[in-house]
Amino acid sequence: MERRHTVVRLRRGATESTLDKSVRHLYRAFAQLGRWRQLSKERAELARMSDDRLRDIGLSRADVLRESSRPFWDDPMKR
Repeated sequence: MERRHTVVRLRRGATESTLDKSVRHLYRAFAQLGRWRQLSKERAELARMSDDRLRDIGLSRADVLRESSRPFWDDPMKR
């Protein structure tokens, strides 16, 4: 079995800190995408709930319609 190694080529003059910053930005971008996906799923789940279940958690159908119509990037917790 042949092993393959990933080689990261740095631009001339690039430093480890530049690479670290890039990795951090990439990590944040993936984390943000994950948060948006979570929001989308939660809003869809709310929209599928029965009126009885919504009443149990203190929400009306109007509350849910308002929440589920928000764009996926509109994060109420600003994460």
